[in-house]
Amino acid sequence: MDPFLIALYGYQTIQGMSSARDEARGAAAQSKSQAENAKLQGLEMHNKRLRNLDVALSTNAAMSGFMGRDDRSIKAIQKRLEKDAGTDVARNTMNTLNQVATLNLEANVARARGENRARAILLDGLSSGYTTHLRFKDVTPRGES
Repeated sequence: MDPFLIALYGYQTIQGMSSARDEARGAAAQSKSQAENAKLQGLEMHNKRLRNLDVALSTNAAMSGFMGRDDRSIKAIQKRLEKDAGTDVARNTMNTLNQVATLNLEANVARARGENRARAILLDGLSSGYTTHLRFKDVTPRGES
């Protein structure tokens, strides 16, 4: 078999494997970046909800001071606001954690797919090279190698 043909098969296989791995690394990096963005968005939503709670509690305290009374209904409103904010923050935290876990899983899957694709390209290259060798070994004259 021609050494040039062998080198060509080898080069093609190595380039294909490299390309598959690079593509997988890019997809994994994108998923990791999205996971970091999801964390930041979750923190922003958390901080926004707590700021809204502070505003509502301040407004409630101002109304209480304006009305000149501090009874059970005002305290019940404050407790309700705090309970709703706690529920919203917990829900937001769980959603953020789920989103980050999903994106991290996507990154791992992308890397695994890239490695599997690189192995498939290697096996395909080896198979093609061997098949070509088997085809041409009988065609090549005996005096040449």
